[in-house]
Amino acid sequence: MEPFDRQAQLGKRIAELREAQGLSVRRLALIVGTGYSHLAKIEKGQVDVRYSLLHRIASGLGVKVGDLADDSEQESRQ
Repeated sequence: MEPFDRQAQLGKRIAELREAQGLSVRRLALIVGTGYSHLAKIEKGQVDVRYSLLHRIASGLGVKVGDLADDSEQESRQ
């Protein structure tokens, strides 16, 4: 999988988990301490995300960092 594809899949997964919990992009950005526009770009796969922020996003969503990986990517590793 290309880096851009991974970014896009990661962003999509973050958005799915956020929406499943009824959180807006603005609310999650507030929770994790980042800007709304930066989080929106992460969800769209437009920017790479640092591990420290990824960890805060996972924590804000109540999941492990590994849970942010795309389901199909996780299945291919097993």
